[in-house]
Formats: sequence, C-alpha cells, structure tokens
Amino acid sequence: MPDPTPCDLTDVVVTGVGLVCPLGAGPQAVWEAVAAGASGVRAVPEWVAAGLPIPIAGRVLDFDPKQYVKPRKALKVMSRETQLGFAAAELAWADARLEDSGVAPERLGVLTGSNMFCPNVEEMAAAYHVCDDGARQFDFSAWGVAGLKELFPLWMLKYLPNMTPCHIGIAHDARGPSNSVVAGDVSGLLALIEAADAIRRGHADVMVAGGVSTAIEMMDLMWHGDARLSRRVDSPAEACRPFEIDRDGTVGAEAAAMFVLERRDFAAARGARGLATLKGYGRRCEASAASLAPRGTAVRQAIVAALGMGGTAPHDLAFVAAHGIGGVHDDRIEAQAIADAVGDVPVAALKSHYGHCGAGSGAVDLAVALEALRRGHVPPTRNYDRPDPECPVNVSSRVRATAGRDCLALSHRATGQAAALLVTWEGDADDADGESPTIVRWRPGPAAPGPRS
Repeated sequence: MPDPTPCDLTDVVVTGVGLVCPLGAGPQAVWEAVAAGASGVRAVPEWVAAGLPIPIAGRVLDFDPKQYVKPRKALKVMSRETQLGFAAAELAWADARLEDSGVAPERLGVLTGSNMFCPNVEEMAAAYHVCDDGARQFDFSAWGVAGLKELFPLWMLKYLPNMTPCHIGIAHDARGPSNSVVAGDVSGLLALIEAADAIRRGHADVMVAGGVSTAIEMMDLMWHGDARLSRRVDSPAEACRPFEIDRDGTVGAEAAAMFVLERRDFAAARGARGLATLKGYGRRCEASAASLAPRGTAVRQAIVAALGMGGTAPHDLAFVAAHGIGGVHDDRIEAQAIADAVGDVPVAALKSHYGHCGAGSGAVDLAVALEALRRGHVPPTRNYDRPDPECPVNVSSRVRATAGRDCLALSHRATGQAAALLVTWEGDADDADGESPTIVRWRPGPAAPGPRS
C-alpha cells in the first residue's frame, strides 16, 4: 500500500493532550488551578536542609512513574525527564483514544523537544568518591580506571535526550519518524511544528509530539549556579513576576506536555471531531549567542510570520501566551516585540503559576492556553502587582472573558532563537464535557506571498 500523498493544505489534527506540571496532571486540572490563581512554586525541603541559596522551584509533587510506565523495568533506564515525558505521552494517548485505532506502526512517529539531560548526583556519588586523591581533590586520571566501574552499564542510556521519544516509541511500537529537538527554550514548539510537517510531507499518519524538561536537577543547578534566578526565596509563590516592575529573575521548574497529531482523514475515519486550528507558525533567530542579550527582533519576526501564515490580523487574537519568564531583560525585549507586532492584545504569562521548565515550556504553555480558549477565557498572570512601564503589554492578574478564538504561543531564548505558534479555537466555548478528545486542526497558510517560516 503506497504512502498517502503529502497533506498540502489539508489539516493535521491534534486529538489528545497530556500535561504533567507543578500544578497537577491534565489540562483541565491545571487550568482550574491557574484560574484560581494557584502557584506550583514552593520551597524544596532537601534544598533548604542543604542550605542552598535559592531553595525554591516548581516541582511536580506526588508523581509516581509506575502509574504510567510499562514494563516497569524500563524505569531503570529512564531519567526524571523521560519519566515525565512518557507520562504526558500516555495521558495524551488516552485522551486521543488511540488504542486499537488501526494506525500502522510504520505510520506512527514520535518527536519531542528537550534540553540536555543532567545526571543525578546521588547516582554518581560512588564514582566520584573513588576518584578522591586523598586530599579531597578529584583525580581525573582515576575516572577511566575506577570511576566508570561504579556506574551501572546502561547508565548513559538514561541521559540521552532522544531517550524520551525512544521509550514512547517502544511502548507503542512506533516505527515511523522519531527524533528529538534540543534547542533550549524553543524546543517544545519546534518539535510540534516539525511533527506536524512530518505528517504534511506524507511521512506519517500519527505523531506524538511535545516538550519536556527540568531545570531543577542538582547537576544542572551546579553547572549554571543561580544565574538569572529570582532571589525572592522567602515568598516562593511570589517569586516569578513576569513583566512586573519588581521582577528579579525566573524560577526553575519541571514539566512535560505531549500532543497526539493525526492526519485529518485518518482522524475523521475514526470519528474525531475538530475543535480548533493551528493556523500558522514562525521560526526566527537573531545573532545574540555571544552577548546573550537579544533585542527581540526574532520574537517580533516570528509573531509576524505566524500571523502571516495564518492570515490572521492582530485584533483577532484573544490573547498571547507569552514566554514571560520574569527575567529583567528577557521580559523587556519580548514585551516590546509583542507591542510592536500586535499592539494592545491581552497577554498571559503562565510561568508565573508554575515556573520555567526550559525546553518543555512552549508545549506546557500551549496545553494550558488551549484549555483557556476552550472555556472562552484569557488566563490570569500571577504576581502582576505593579506594571513595568518598559514592558508595554496588556497583562492582568484576573481571569478575563473573551469572545476571541485566536491565541499565539511564544518561546524564545537568550541565544536568539524564537518560535511562535498560532491557534484558533473552533468548538463551542466552555466545551469541556469530558466526552470528546480535544482536537486541534493544523492548517498552515501558503508559504508565499506570506512571510517565510
């Protein structure tokens, strides 16, 4: 049987959404927490006991990977990130009701965005200790002789970024396109774009795609120190303050969000109904790898490209789901880019509720944004007490009703990359009966004469 022809301008639908973050599991539960103004940022007891200068984070609590991972022996070679990503994928798979859907293994793929995975420090303690030269200094010459012998043989397999799509693919016998995107904070949105394009090219009927990351593993904290983190440690829930004048940095977090994307005719054949459309995207970069201080040019260009691809005017946007990490420079250049591109459109900074999980952020923010669109609301931003006049964006700490159905999700990073994703909700407002999977139809506009993407 020949492969289907490329989708061209036909749709690619998202039939399931899975989400695991510091506020809970599942888009509905997380949205309810966001709408109530809840925070998932807390003091970490172990860090407090260890005397770390910044002992706060957005941590996923009461997470038991055994509820999701089968066979359980696979946990031995799964890092924390892979466990979270796998769990989100299982939730998305169930939401899409893909079991017994008839998808051929060769037409099923997996694509995830992540950061590099940092090893668990406790797991490496024995290897470090045998390299002690007797004066509490690390003897590098002993590492290859004695240190590596203290690590179990498959240790490396836990910490390769492609292990998340690998384990998801093994669990569901996915033999189609499989890959991982490691591009910092923009990875999650880039993974979704590439997965949709894989279906458009005719290479798959179904793709599981999204983002996962943690910025709170001890090795990562030691490597980056407390750079760019908020010092508001006495009030963890108030620490992340995007676009607010008193912001002093971001808060590390961990989270994962996965989506099931399908070829529209494949989804229609099994009765899936379309509720929304991902109409366009933009991917841009500016030269700031050396300075780590982009001007926001890439963010603005990505927004313009996404709107151009979707044929959407700024005034059609219900809100922008901003990257909004709470960084002094980051928020300023993003806010100006949003203002320049779309004017006074409402803006929501969702990381104010659960922290910044790096590569997983774009996918996590998108999952929450879709649930907000479903209910006809603009999400509130926590800790927005005093607007920063240098951040000219329309932010509110309250839930706002909206008749708009379009949302733009943004991600960007200090090295200059930016991504924007345009979503239009097509279902009834507050269509949250739990009886039908969330469907998002991917229908990009023409590559020309609109902006390149």
